[in-house]
Amino acid sequence: MRDRARAAQEPALFVEALELWRGPVAAGVAETVRAHPEFVAVTHEYLVTLGEAVDAGADVLPMLRQAAAEHPLDEALQARLITTLTATGHHAEARDTYEAVRERLADELGVDPGPQLRRALGHRRTFRSQLPADLPGFTGRDAELARTAALLTGHRPAMTCVAISGMAGVGKTTLAVHLAHEVADRFPDGLLYVHMRGYAPGGILSSVEAVGILLETLGVPSQRVPDGLDARTALYRSMLAGKRVLVLIDDARDADHARPLLPGTPDAMVIVTSRNRLLGLVARNGAHPVVLGLPTTAEARDLLAHRIGADRVAAEPDAADEIVLHCGRLPLALAVVAACAAAFPDVPLADIAAQLRADNLAVFSSDDKDIDVRTVFSWSYHAVSPAAARMYRLLALHPAGHISAAAAASLAGLETHRSHTLLDELSRAHLINEPLPERYVFHDLLRAHAAELVTGDEKQPAETRLAQHYLHSVRSATALLYPYRRHPAVAQPGDDVTALEFDDHQQAETWLRAERPTLLAVADQAGWHLAAALELFLDRQGRWHEQVTLQRNALAGATDDQGRARTHRPLGFALGRLDDHAAAAAHLAEALRLFQELQDPDGEAITRRNLAFLANRRTEHDLALKHYDHALACYETIGDELGQATVHNEVGWTYILFGDYAKALAECERAVRMQERLGNRNGVASAADSVGYAYHHLGCNVDAIAWYERSLELYRALNDPYLIANTLSHIGEAYNALGEHEPAVTAWHEALEILDELGHPDADEVRAALLTQP
Repeated sequence: MRDRARAAQEPALFVEALELWRGPVAAGVAETVRAHPEFVAVTHEYLVTLGEAVDAGADVLPMLRQAAAEHPLDEALQARLITTLTATGHHAEARDTYEAVRERLADELGVDPGPQLRRALGHRRTFRSQLPADLPGFTGRDAELARTAALLTGHRPAMTCVAISGMAGVGKTTLAVHLAHEVADRFPDGLLYVHMRGYAPGGILSSVEAVGILLETLGVPSQRVPDGLDARTALYRSMLAGKRVLVLIDDARDADHARPLLPGTPDAMVIVTSRNRLLGLVARNGAHPVVLGLPTTAEARDLLAHRIGADRVAAEPDAADEIVLHCGRLPLALAVVAACAAAFPDVPLADIAAQLRADNLAVFSSDDKDIDVRTVFSWSYHAVSPAAARMYRLLALHPAGHISAAAAASLAGLETHRSHTLLDELSRAHLINEPLPERYVFHDLLRAHAAELVTGDEKQPAETRLAQHYLHSVRSATALLYPYRRHPAVAQPGDDVTALEFDDHQQAETWLRAERPTLLAVADQAGWHLAAALELFLDRQGRWHEQVTLQRNALAGATDDQGRARTHRPLGFALGRLDDHAAAAAHLAEALRLFQELQDPDGEAITRRNLAFLANRRTEHDLALKHYDHALACYETIGDELGQATVHNEVGWTYILFGDYAKALAECERAVRMQERLGNRNGVASAADSVGYAYHHLGCNVDAIAWYERSLELYRALNDPYLIANTLSHIGEAYNALGEHEPAVTAWHEALEILDELGHPDADEVRAALLTQP
């Protein structure tokens, strides 16, 4: 029954399986008998299944309460109870439970709650609000706000959905965000936001991608997000069942684009914005339509006065009215004009009105109006310097949301300090925004306007410079993090490309994590070299689905055997990580063939190691050893001692899987000695961890911990988060085997905190280990 539930991820099946439980194992017999490993294992299986049921969205709160009562010192179990209580609106009980556990831990064990318990108490707040900031001094739209607020009064038999539609720039998002903040206190279980990019350049965010983002926001690791829209939507609605949440779906293309994101619970509220009227949501989902027209003349005048000052409007009322007229009362146009007017306080409003009159603002049209926001944008565009105007045009070529200062410099082919000056000029003119230091964003309409102005002579060179910026910056970061990995030489960047250099591992890791979405978006322009440079980073982050997509696209664009070989190999390795063994074997076999034809022993050696990994994953350990023999021969041919040392460590790991721990120790200790002689700290750390793992399986856990601590010290110095967590997990296993539960729990808690931050799938194994603790 449990296996069926796991396969289907069906809450009802989990409940049915758990209802077969008849209470504590061996109840009523001596405690020494109850502590028998067989009884403990059965209890552990029940607790693991209970946790999986919670993750699947099953309503098992009574069972969870009972289990927590039976295991009062199990911090992981108590944390799950507190998280579930909070998520279902039982906030007072969650707080009382936390206080009771805290006092019990202090009284009986003399310890404070661990980080998992502390995080559980604040679990709701981790995604409490994803809403953008409300507009300070929001004015107008009183009728629309009153109508939507009235929908929340009285009994609501079904979900409340508000569909806000209207022309571009009319203020749909501003109203939706303000409305969401106004009613936020009615939705204590979370305020979710997703920008669907329905009309944005650079591609729509698909419904399946959007549900995936919301699932990750709700705590589902990216590797656990199911494939396919139906599966994702089912999990999303299960997780929100019975919860009071508000979901703001911004800039949907149409009703079908937004519909999969609608929760199925009557306690939820959804606000959808779109340029489409969303009649499908009104007809099929009972959405309440709010067709947002232009503000009244008085409201538009108030908006202008709020932006530039009431005194200035009162001093020139006719000019202010003319500005409102020529802006067509469009809020976005008024905001841009007001920003320019505020930047030049000595310029009379009459002069600004005259310029608008001359430009004949009138084209952004609906059926009965002529409104041209482009003229307003053009007015701001022509007000900046020619160099800033060029920067404005080129920024539209950037494929992702946030644009770094260094990327902007490369787009324009300028030195960084000059780029900063121009970006500051554009920010002051409100042609771009700077929400974070040296991170710039366009409004969608401004990006579209800028894109229309890019000339053919500008486009291709700028895109080439941008691709070179990211390629060489990634190679710089990964060379620091993974110095043992070779990559084919590429041409040095030109003087007009800003390639970043990094001071330490942490800076390189932080940059790669921040830029990951942009790097994936620009990969097609940079070719297979960028995909090759990103391989190890994505692998360590557990981003294997992204790796598959990246390498497949790179393979499709590769034009020579070198590129094809270097994309088949990581593609096969990632597919092996995801247990698609047949596809993995096919890609790795093709990579091996190509590397042999290219007479590239280094490429062949890595491919053999990847084939050995796949063989071990299929428990074909003899085959793995044969691949390692070939890899070792390749490294010996080119005199690569570091590669040879790495193979000895991986052979040792294979012997561990075999259960031949004596041979494992010999191979791994040899690898340690070789890596020490070569000065490769990463290699020493990896091999030391393997030695510790062999000692652990031999039952020599004191020796194992000593080796693990050595490995951990090196990984901390190298600031490799995943491998720090992996070694901490091993340390926890060794302490647990010694019966020393407190240091085991401490190590596992730290490992889990790191893995959760990375969104790595290994977090589930550590979480399960914590559930076994008394």
